[in-house]
Amino acid sequence: MELKKVLFFKPGAIGDFLHTLPALKALKRKFPAAHVTVVVSPGLESLLQGTPIADRVMVFDKSQFKKSVRGFIGFGLSLRDEKYDLFIDLQPSLRSLILRGLSGADKVLVYRKQKKREAGTKRLHAAENFMETLKPLGITDAVSSIELPVLPVSLQAVDRFLTERGVDISKPIIALNCSVGAARPARNWFPERFALLADRLINELGAAVVFVGGNEDRDLVRRVMDGMHGKAISAAGELPLALSAALLARCSCLVSSDTGPLHLATAVQTPVVGLYGSTDPRRTGPVGDGHFVSIKQLPCVPCEEKDCPLGSRACMASITVDEIFEAVRVVMRCK
Repeated sequence: MELKKVLFFKPGAIGDFLHTLPALKALKRKFPAAHVTVVVSPGLESLLQGTPIADRVMVFDKSQFKKSVRGFIGFGLSLRDEKYDLFIDLQPSLRSLILRGLSGADKVLVYRKQKKREAGTKRLHAAENFMETLKPLGITDAVSSIELPVLPVSLQAVDRFLTERGVDISKPIIALNCSVGAARPARNWFPERFALLADRLINELGAAVVFVGGNEDRDLVRRVMDGMHGKAISAAGELPLALSAALLARCSCLVSSDTGPLHLATAVQTPVVGLYGSTDPRRTGPVGDGHFVSIKQLPCVPCEEKDCPLGSRACMASITVDEIFEAVRVVMRCK
């Protein structure tokens, strides 16, 4: 099979997109002459610009297209003008079904999520599940890592950001992500435990601690920092996404529940200490070596619910500061 132009369609959450990178890399390795256009949600394009991951990056703004049918149809017709040989739909929906038709692509491949594991089959990691979409192309690569390049200019900008805030960049830097957002409270660890952990990392490991997250996490981070005895800095809502990736690449370790920063750190080859409970690390855990996942053997784990059905969040309450501190100590030796 010869491919000249491919549309790789994956607008959506950052973690989901990052899990498609092994498939994208395998596609470009199999068809090096093909021109690959990657479609992502607004904001994610900055992660790809200037890297060899994609030949072209397009933004699909679902919120805008909800308001404008004409704009949506226009987007679809612009795809037709490109005359794609292949449309790879990794975010299937009614909208993507319409776009597949409007694109006029010669061939279409559509992702099918593994929802239930059949007897005798393994639980696929999300990255493996996305890779399976490419099997009709003869691509059956194993997934051993997720790789997102970080530009030198971004690393330089992050060093300036840290230095201006009094961080000694010769010290190990440990990132803490203390929120997964209001939509998935079952995944959250406890603010007071993050404060205790941060103080121990500073006092016992001589590390600099930086809190990461988005604009919506500023208040929580401030409360956590107010509960500390030592001094940390907050990058929550302070950096664009590409620089957030560079910041995580600069760190010796990230501690986080199952959410975007955890997958971003994994993609830039930073060791992760993952706090798991309601979600299954076999499906969405950090990919590659050198990571640590804390998940407790409780009857309700993993429940895959946004809110704890029991109201106790026992899965997260069972994760102690001592355990996570020791895990950070171990993964930092692997960095």
